[in-house]
Amino acid sequence: MPVHTFRSEKPMVSSVRAAVLVALLFGLAACAVRPPPEPPAPVPAAPVPVRSIVLQHPWEKDRIEVAYRRGGDYDARALAAASTLFRDRKTGEVHSVDPRLLDLLWDLRARLGLPETHPIHVVSGYRTPVLRKSGSFHNRGEAADIRIPGVPGRAVAAVARDLGRGGWAHYPGSDHVHVDIGPVRTWAAR
Repeated sequence: MPVHTFRSEKPMVSSVRAAVLVALLFGLAACAVRPPPEPPAPVPAAPVPVRSIVLQHPWEKDRIEVAYRRGGDYDARALAAASTLFRDRKTGEVHSVDPRLLDLLWDLRARLGLPETHPIHVVSGYRTPVLRKSGSFHNRGEAADIRIPGVPGRAVAAVARDLGRGGWAHYPGSDHVHVDIGPVRTWAAR
């Protein structure tokens, strides 16, 4: 049987090491050539909620349809239009309507399940102060006497009560409801 002799294991180990080293270098070079990963696609911003409202004076037929709020920002032109509609019908005096009152009216309509295009009749809004009623929320642009066509006044008053934001009263024998943004309270309306 022939005898084979091997010179040394070292050259074989060196060639394995060299092969591993070459593979590592090629791997590193391949990583260095790759472009950086693409940044993730931007997430589209959530749409800003818009609050629109339709207000109408039932007898004079004044009517506005306005987007009065976008996110937390109130639209000055829409508030001016609402203030004009809420004007004192006896004197013609215009006073700024408190935007929280519009929010209350918007929430009432929404809780009743009505679309934004459903009008709210503003029977009485701002009232010029007179000595005997100078403490009224109407004198501050913070109250409205309203009707919502097709909805009984007692249902509107019940929703106002459930919202728990300000005063409310239903005037019996009509669909006329007082709402304001003052303290939470009610009273027997006559």
